[in-house]
Amino acid sequence: MSNLTPEQQAAAYARCSVVITAGAGTGKTHMLAQRYLYYLRDRGLSPLEIVAVTFTEKAATELRSRIRMLVSQELPERLDLIAELEAAQISTIHALSARVCQEHFQEIAIPADFQVLDDLEGRVWLNDALQQALTGLSPEVFKVIPYSLLQDVLTKLLDDPYTANLALRRGIGDWEKLIAEARTQGVKTIIGDRVWHSSREKLEGHRGKEGDKLEAIRVAVLEAMADLEKEKNIDRAIATIDGINLRVGSKKNWHESDRQAVKDGLRDLRESVRKVTSQGLFDLAFGDADERLKLILPALSEAYWEVTNYLNRLKLQRKILTFSDLELYALQALQESSARDYYYRRWQVFLVDEFQDTNPTQAELLNILTARAELTIVGDIKQSIYGFRRADIRVFQQFRDRILKNKGKEVILSTSFRTHKNLIDRCNQIFAPLLAEHHQDLNAVRQSTSKQSSDNYLQVLVVGDPLKQKESEESTKPSKAQRQRVEAHHLAEKIARMLQQEIPVFDKETQQIRAIEPRDIAILTRTWQPLETYGEALAARGIPVIAAGGGNLLATREAKDATALLRFLANTRDDIALVAVLRSPFFAISDRLLFQIRTSFKREDGCWWDEVARSQVAELQAPVKVLQQLLKFGQSEMPSRVLQLADRLTGYTAVIANLAGAERRLAD
Repeated sequence: MSNLTPEQQAAAYARCSVVITAGAGTGKTHMLAQRYLYYLRDRGLSPLEIVAVTFTEKAATELRSRIRMLVSQELPERLDLIAELEAAQISTIHALSARVCQEHFQEIAIPADFQVLDDLEGRVWLNDALQQALTGLSPEVFKVIPYSLLQDVLTKLLDDPYTANLALRRGIGDWEKLIAEARTQGVKTIIGDRVWHSSREKLEGHRGKEGDKLEAIRVAVLEAMADLEKEKNIDRAIATIDGINLRVGSKKNWHESDRQAVKDGLRDLRESVRKVTSQGLFDLAFGDADERLKLILPALSEAYWEVTNYLNRLKLQRKILTFSDLELYALQALQESSARDYYYRRWQVFLVDEFQDTNPTQAELLNILTARAELTIVGDIKQSIYGFRRADIRVFQQFRDRILKNKGKEVILSTSFRTHKNLIDRCNQIFAPLLAEHHQDLNAVRQSTSKQSSDNYLQVLVVGDPLKQKESEESTKPSKAQRQRVEAHHLAEKIARMLQQEIPVFDKETQQIRAIEPRDIAILTRTWQPLETYGEALAARGIPVIAAGGGNLLATREAKDATALLRFLANTRDDIALVAVLRSPFFAISDRLLFQIRTSFKREDGCWWDEVARSQVAELQAPVKVLQQLLKFGQSEMPSRVLQLADRLTGYTAVIANLAGAERRLAD
């Protein structure tokens, strides 16, 4: 227990289900490993009775490693536990789903030896198979829904088949009824909140002089509350509360205690109502778009079910499943009471990490599996980044409510181990107004040193000031590429200065302060592309640099050069690809010369290859000859062989070997 904070201890050793909100850098993986150990050591469970679910394979591997190390250190005599850990279910949600499918393949009628396509393979396969499926649809469908629209809609529906199935089976007939029910439920949620009653007491128990603006708001809000309780004038009542203005009222018209109590009540009520309205329950309305959907829904449903059945047959024939299939088939298996009872007896405890990134399908799967188990969920809705994968942060709130309703507990981890107090304080200050009710202050475990106390940790730097430029000066604004070069130069200068001044940093390994080194510095960008510019500027200053993590090989300059060449060889009328090849290290034709070539076109809409191939410009003779050879060679050879020949004919690798970052370029 000595290496856990009080917060972590409360989470790790809770004797009930627990929901844990873990801020960034608060040691949640360490805490989860300790909680796993707690179940083994203090509760006498076997690893075979515990399920730990993580979001990625990497996280699962790390958690298993930490648990294994802890068991070896704390329970070295329990060789049985170490052996059972190798078979324990510490995995992603998809691996858990796959296990359910494998153990119940007969009940759900899938091949026992199915193969699982990874995310990219699944998308590629689905795109190809969908084209085949669409060709088999009735022509009548396309009279109602154009081909391109149907393809786009089906792609989105197939990306979330669980929700699509539920929605299409329900249909659109009772949408207006559902909208009314949603609004009613929203009102019930608002008036059922404890804040509602405490605010009413404050507003009824305190008042100011008649005619005061704050007093007028108090009276109007009480009337709005009465309307909501009677479920009448709902929109007006909600607007009244949502529009509460606390910056009015004269102190001379109030006793200070009354004024403060009313302001507190109004503020709490407004925030409570906004939490509900932010979910969109009161914005729902049946409009023109819904009327149009009503007309095409029968055709869409017919197309969806036909395509789904076709794809399912094709996948079963080829013995392949996607990640979405795993979740759906696992849910199907768990509809059988015998399967549910089997897992209720088998798994007594569930630990689920990164719960804010759980989608509705996964939530339903976990809801069934954990119905009789002790449950620990760890998450932070501020760190949810997988909305594009259908993750829904409301799932975290739903499970939180379930745990607390069943006499579980809530723990907030707020002690950050990543940095020192000064930087944490600045971050709290910045994010408190941005995140509003979702903000959680972090506390640094490490205090700042005297040398660090005056440092300016957060700076905002702006290239130029385009807002002050006049419309007539529009053409003088720097381009994005120019701004990035300015940024790169400034960063290189700043880093060189930091290294020269030997800025002190904290070394985690030695737990001491030492002079900064290049390996201590990270440059983060929203996309991969600017890193090349920054790397060149740093290399020019003699600062070692390596682009690490998050990259896509196909997004590197070298891959783009190769792709451009293959695109041109596949279609000589691809002008953009040809220009990219000519100005790349394959031929290094200057932009000046390319501009001259373009201005000499005999026809305004002329094809670049036609013009370049007959050009008499000396610098183009060699490139044209090489490209003609490659065009001929490409008719009978694989793309990889074509690229090898292109390298030999142009000396591409020799050119990039003499550019900045040569080692990395050659590796790419």
